[in-house]
Amino acid sequence: MALCRTFDFDIASNRCRIFQGDSATTGSIIPSSSLHSIIGSIALEPIQFTSYGQPCSLCRDSRYLQCINSTCQCQPNTYFDGSICRSQKLLGDVCINETDCRIDRNYTCLPRLQCGPLSLQNGTTVGGYSDGTAGSDNNALSYPDALAVGMDSSIYVADPGNNRVMRLREGSTTGTIVAGSDSWGNDANQLDYPNGLYVDALANIYVGDSKNYRVMIWRNGSSRGTQVAGAGYYGETLSEIAEILGLTVDSHRNIYIAEKYTHRVTKWAPGARSGILVAGGNGEGPNSDQLSYPGGLSLDEAHSYLYIADSGNNRIQRIVLGSSTNAITVAGGNGAGSNNNQFNSPSDVCFSKNIGAIYIADQYNNRVTRWYIGATSGVTIAGMDGYSGASPVLLNGPCGLALSLNESFLYVADSGNSRVQRFMMI
Repeated sequence: MALCRTFDFDIASNRCRIFQGDSATTGSIIPSSSLHSIIGSIALEPIQFTSYGQPCSLCRDSRYLQCINSTCQCQPNTYFDGSICRSQKLLGDVCINETDCRIDRNYTCLPRLQCGPLSLQNGTTVGGYSDGTAGSDNNALSYPDALAVGMDSSIYVADPGNNRVMRLREGSTTGTIVAGSDSWGNDANQLDYPNGLYVDALANIYVGDSKNYRVMIWRNGSSRGTQVAGAGYYGETLSEIAEILGLTVDSHRNIYIAEKYTHRVTKWAPGARSGILVAGGNGEGPNSDQLSYPGGLSLDEAHSYLYIADSGNNRIQRIVLGSSTNAITVAGGNGAGSNNNQFNSPSDVCFSKNIGAIYIADQYNNRVTRWYIGATSGVTIAGMDGYSGASPVLLNGPCGLALSLNESFLYVADSGNSRVQRFMMI
């Protein structure tokens, strides 16, 4: 199908105007300010661009090409797609090359393969010190892990280095301790290396109390937690937990726990004294019924899917809840590496309800990638492949992810930099 641009001929003024094409496929009709205008379109066909890249003598009288540096080139704000000059793309549009995007707006083709300004690759520090320094004050963090976003847009941070969970109000980097304290322990008001986190609609906080081998719930406003899963000591039966690496909760208050040393994911119903196996549990391994150090978990309840960051196997697994414990690989699984179809110890996964994609914290590649379902590779959303650092564009061992309520922002627990970074989504 030919690409068209709209023109307007005003009979009264005898003026013919061509309007900038801002979309490659669709547009909208806007009423003219003139009572005498006639609207039409100009069809663009490949034959009109056969002189592209040729000497200027071949496009001297062309209405579709211009002479730049002695060769025939596209008109301003258009790019050559191999056959015609198309309108350059706007913010958030899918791109492949830098020239696909509106240069006049300082857009480039970002690593996420979307048009936008380079500043979108910069993260904003919303928790901890921006220079990557760890600390124990209320405006500091120490190797943060899991993240959650509350219904009031507060950010909850599992702060394992300080044995606490912090709540960060929007617009402030100084937090409030909402679970645990600054010292480790196994009392009801203490935690020992929390690294699983979920906050429900009532602001009740579920915490994976990793080295106490239990899940605790802090009711909204409570200074003490209640044990809701695990025995409080290491064990490998279904009534015990062998250290927690990930945690999520469904709308029926079932708790899903990723266990480190049993290489399994279990589900604990409300009030249950033991869990049931939902994935793994057949020893460490790469088969569909096995996992290797499973980490972050994310639910797609509309389809009864549970996504698992299968860290040791460098892949993301998906199971159908209530069906088989066999999983399918939906991202990675191509060995450890930094290519776009690989991971190096993925630590967390976050499902997007808006676009149906998954975001993955690719820990030792120091990046966050986005994979659409059915894709064979991902794109880098945050960080730079293989480079670590504390500048706004870099990450250092990202461990946890959370999307804002409207998914306009992605929050990253930049663990090695002891901070939480916010990245704008487009």
